[in-house]
Amino acid sequence: MCARMKRASGKGSCFWQVSATIVLFLLGSSLAWAAEAPFPNKPITIVVNYSPGGVMDTHARILADRLGEVLGQPVLKVHKPGGGGTLGASFAARAKPDGYTLFTGTSSSLILTPIVKKVDYVWEDFVPLGIYCKGTVFMYVKKDAKWKTLQDFIQEAKERQLNASSSGMLNHTHFVEAALAKMAGLKLAHVPYKSCGESVTALLGGHADVDFCQSSIGQVDAGAVRILAVADYERSKINPDVKTFKEQGYPIALPLYYSLCVPAKTPKNIIDILGNGMQEVFKRYGKEIQEELIRVEFIPAFFNVQQSIQEFKKDYEATLRVVKESGVAVEK
Repeated sequence: MCARMKRASGKGSCFWQVSATIVLFLLGSSLAWAAEAPFPNKPITIVVNYSPGGVMDTHARILADRLGEVLGQPVLKVHKPGGGGTLGASFAARAKPDGYTLFTGTSSSLILTPIVKKVDYVWEDFVPLGIYCKGTVFMYVKKDAKWKTLQDFIQEAKERQLNASSSGMLNHTHFVEAALAKMAGLKLAHVPYKSCGESVTALLGGHADVDFCQSSIGQVDAGAVRILAVADYERSKINPDVKTFKEQGYPIALPLYYSLCVPAKTPKNIIDILGNGMQEVFKRYGKEIQEELIRVEFIPAFFNVQQSIQEFKKDYEATLRVVKESGVAVEK
C-alpha cells in the first residue's frame, strides 16, 4: 500500500500518512478517555455572589475544603459580587451544566429577588445539592424598652407611629416588618439600613423603636437587646425561649435557606454524585459544621437533594404569599 502511495504521491508521503494516523488515533483515545473519566476529574468552582469576607464567603469556606476532600478534587471559590447578589446568580444559572460550577444559593437571591425584582433567572434554574443551614428574622427591642412582649409593642404601635429599622428594602427583614404592620394594623415608619449591624446600631442609639434583623445575637448575649418574636415555623435552636410570631397570633414565617446549587440542566448522575458528597460532608463533619454555623448566627439544617427541592418549593409559595399580602410596592 505504501509503495503504491509513494509512487502516486511522491517520496515520504507514506511516513506522513502513518504519522497522521497515529496522531489521530492518540487524539481520539484521549478524547474518549476524557469523556469516560469519572466525575469529577478536575477542580470544581463555587461562585460566591458577594465580596470576600462576607457571610456567603464564610459559608463557602466552611464547605469547600470538606467537599473537596470527599470528592477528591479541589473546590475553589470565585467571587462575583454585584446587583445585590443577582450578578453571581445570573452567571451561575448560565454556566455550563457539567457539575464543575456550583453556586452559593439562598432564599434571598433565588426565591425572594426574582419575585420582587426584574432579573433573568428564577429559582427553578437551579438544583439545590443539600440545604445546610437557615437564617431567621428576629424582632428586637432595646433591653430596657417598656415593651416586654410582642402584644405590649403591638398595643402601643396601634395608637401611635413607631420607627422600625431593618437591614434594607425588599429583603426578608423588610417583608417581615411590613407583614406584621399590615396584619396587626400598626403605625410603623420603616427605616431601612444597609446591614443588620447598622440597623441594630440605630436601635441602640434611639433612632428606631424596634429592629427587624437576621443577626444580632451578639447584642442579645451582651444584654443590649431583647427578642420579641422570630419569623419562622418553629422556635430558634439558638434562642428556644423566644416565641414565633405564629405562636403569638400572627402567622408570619419567612426563613432563609442556604444550599450549594448547580444549573438545572446538570445531568442527574452528576447531581447524585455532588448530592451524595454533601451528605458525606455532613456525616463526617456535621458537629464541626454546626458549631461553626452557630458561631456566625446561622441554624444548622441538613437536607438531601429531594428534601431541599421540596423546601425551596415551599419557601417560594410562602414568600410569594407574604409579598402579596404585605402591600409593599415591588419592581415587578
